[in-house]
Amino acid sequence: MNRVFGESGRIGLLHDLRIGVRGEFAQMDHLVIHRGQGRIWLCETKNYGGRLQCNAHGEWTVWYGKQPQPVPSPIQQARLQAIVLRRWLEANGYAYLEVLPLILVAPTTSVDRRQVPDDVTIVKWDQFGEWWERQSADLSALSIVKMSASAFWEKRDTAWLRELGEKLCGANTPIVFDWKMRLGLAQADAATKQGEEEGKIQPLAIGEYTPYPAKVSLEEPRLDLSPIMTPHGEITFTALGDTEVAIRNPPVEPLIDIVRGTVKGRGRWQPRYKNWIVKVEDYGEVRCQIEARLAQARDCRWA
Repeated sequence: MNRVFGESGRIGLLHDLRIGVRGEFAQMDHLVIHRGQGRIWLCETKNYGGRLQCNAHGEWTVWYGKQPQPVPSPIQQARLQAIVLRRWLEANGYAYLEVLPLILVAPTTSVDRRQVPDDVTIVKWDQFGEWWERQSADLSALSIVKMSASAFWEKRDTAWLRELGEKLCGANTPIVFDWKMRLGLAQADAATKQGEEEGKIQPLAIGEYTPYPAKVSLEEPRLDLSPIMTPHGEITFTALGDTEVAIRNPPVEPLIDIVRGTVKGRGRWQPRYKNWIVKVEDYGEVRCQIEARLAQARDCRWA
């Protein structure tokens, strides 16, 4: 998108935007704003490596060989995000802009379009530029005249486009994770602070010596073993006694690559149970890196 439209004065691009209205938030992968058409294309990106299929009931499945994997409806995700975006536009004086949901999929994705509704647009991201030009060319002469007139009266020039982009960026509200709480470190900090306040932990004076320092009883921090939810299923974590944790992910290529790439070299593979085993002392860092890789894959939107 940046290569094709990055220098355009007619089109604005925003990536990885999270905005909220009245407590409702929408995480949007890409916004493509066409000032001339008065349209915003809200693009939901998916990195499916298999065959994407929709049935007559609107239920979506990704097939990896002969293995079906139900996934949340990507178009429904985009439509729900579009509701929040429209509310934000209305609240900020841009109610006249049209918001159109669109699904972007990987070039390696095979799309079964037989049951895909006519109002659902699915485009492979390496073909987005060509698709964009086709949809512009398909506009009728009357539509072009109306859009041009609207753009003139609403003064949708380059300055208008920049102002809208800056307002949207200013409304961006990133998710903030409490990593100490997730890793169980907050309890240890609280216990340490409590011990200091009660005088159980005191610094030694210069020259003072104690062969048997007083023991401070700190509660062992609990491991965060909650599953990580993805559209392809849960990545689960199971404590194996007090020394190891088992990590298991659904047999889906993107998740296999993320977990294996994170754990390999720091854990061992257990073929019988098809899971990875890591030591407790390495678990916190491994889990953080798995979550970070999933967050990086947000450009490919699984959540």
